[in-house]
Amino acid sequence: MVDHGKAFVTVPCVDDLLALKNELSSAGVIAKVHAPRPISVREVRDRTKLSQEAFSARYGLDLATLRNWEQGRLKPDAAVNTLLWTIARNPEAVEESLDMEDGVAAPSP
Repeated sequence: MVDHGKAFVTVPCVDDLLALKNELSSAGVIAKVHAPRPISVREVRDRTKLSQEAFSARYGLDLATLRNWEQGRLKPDAAVNTLLWTIARNPEAVEESLDMEDGVAAPSP
């Protein structure tokens, strides 16, 4: 899909991502990974200086699931990794976007 001069494509399996990026670069295409890398849930939570209970409440996460992620029993999916990266980089933006008392109506489906 092309959007404002950018194209987003899914590449399901690549043996050598750097080689693919170099090959695309030689054709004049700038390739960037547009998927969140795994991030340590515990490290993100520690950065916020919140307990598991407070972190799960503040960011709308299930406490038991959060504990399972931190203990390695489960791995966050791509959507959760995106949320975690956003919390790590800009926790205030996430808090603001989750504030349902600001009077802004949710978009219609």
